[in-house]
Amino acid sequence: MPVEITDADEISRCIIFDRAFDQDLHVDEMLWRFGQTQADGASHESAVLRRLAPLAEDVHRIGCAIAAKQNARKNEPQPGPNRRYYCGFRTASYASLPKDGEGYLISFTNDGEDGEEAHVDVALTVTVDGKSAKANTRTNAGLALAEHFGPPAPHRCACDEVDECHPFSLWGEQCLFTGLRDRWPSLQLLEVPNQIAPDEGDQPRLLQ
Repeated sequence: MPVEITDADEISRCIIFDRAFDQDLHVDEMLWRFGQTQADGASHESAVLRRLAPLAEDVHRIGCAIAAKQNARKNEPQPGPNRRYYCGFRTASYASLPKDGEGYLISFTNDGEDGEEAHVDVALTVTVDGKSAKANTRTNAGLALAEHFGPPAPHRCACDEVDECHPFSLWGEQCLFTGLRDRWPSLQLLEVPNQIAPDEGDQPRLLQ
């Protein structure tokens, strides 16, 4: 049953290759890529309400399912550059997230889409006119959201363990961090276990 999202909540965003990557790096600019306006007048993306998915493993399960669904939709079951890979997630406090900005409004609704009770619909409504202005506003809104999300919690799905085309096979887990060092210049990856135990929290061990 859907719940009301409050300022006490946290929201996680799954990192999917290649949507959240600029070539071989994950960057803020790609974390939220809002597409064209839908029939309801908004562009939609997804997030995870951590109150209903409290463990890192809960988010990993959701992320792996998202990648699998996207691959099935693309009819892309084989490893390769066109395959979608779940690589982990990033988390922000709901209270910190922008709900409006210059030329846009953002709403967050727990809607239980596809039977996933923790699913959050993130709807962006652009209030400016003109094709170029709308595109620029979508980009600006996505970046404004991303800037509030913390460092990645990496993960490799069991089905991708021996996949040589997985981003971690090609570039290592550092591909999630290197592109973010403009915001955290001293960010260094020390150790990121594949499975993060509940008492270790949702973040990798970092030296800052």
